[in-house]
Amino acid sequence: MCLSASLFVLGTYLCVIRVPVWVGNEYEPMHAYLPLGLLLWLLALPFFVYGIILGARKPLPTAQLRATFSMVSLMVNVTLGILALTSTVLPWVISERTSTPIETRAGTFNVPQHYALTGTNLMLEIGEVLLVLIGGIISLLTPLLCLLERERPDVVRAFLFLLSGTCIIGPVALLQGSIQGNRIWGISFGQLGIATVFKSPEMGFFIAALSGIGLTVSGVITAIRLTRHP
Repeated sequence: MCLSASLFVLGTYLCVIRVPVWVGNEYEPMHAYLPLGLLLWLLALPFFVYGIILGARKPLPTAQLRATFSMVSLMVNVTLGILALTSTVLPWVISERTSTPIETRAGTFNVPQHYALTGTNLMLEIGEVLLVLIGGIISLLTPLLCLLERERPDVVRAFLFLLSGTCIIGPVALLQGSIQGNRIWGISFGQLGIATVFKSPEMGFFIAALSGIGLTVSGVITAIRLTRHP
């Protein structure tokens, strides 16, 4: 299960990352590793199915289930996953259009226009936000996957918590750095492509950040408990 989740996350990262590619007389950012990312997705699927089949053939005793999972831990994990998924449809950042010239008798000047960009908008334009969606899905599946793991469910849970939290925190840190550094992004509204600067974070940004931090903390706590009780 851990290997399947790792391949899925790595494949997603390779699908969305853009690298400079020499086209004509200049470099253009392109999804050069997209085929490799899709290949890793396909490779992750048989490992996932195999883990489910192997876990279903070796069910856990009811008493061990109660010891492994508390209702509080289960509810917190599922809630964080739902919040991470919900954040993708909420406003993440306010962006300002950088080129809106207005001509008057006194001269030409720019009037800023502000847009509320949701996580879904950013997912389509800046692919790294897709990792937030992947992190939320992993955190939702973690309880089910751990129930199917007979040997060391806490190890699986700690790893998947940390993996999902890292997936979410990565895009959040990227956007926070863009806001602080006033990085210019190319965003398209309909058929119009414009240059925008991210000015301030919004509700979805903070919800995703808190979800990622919560999942990471849960993973660290679980890992610490494992070192104390091997």
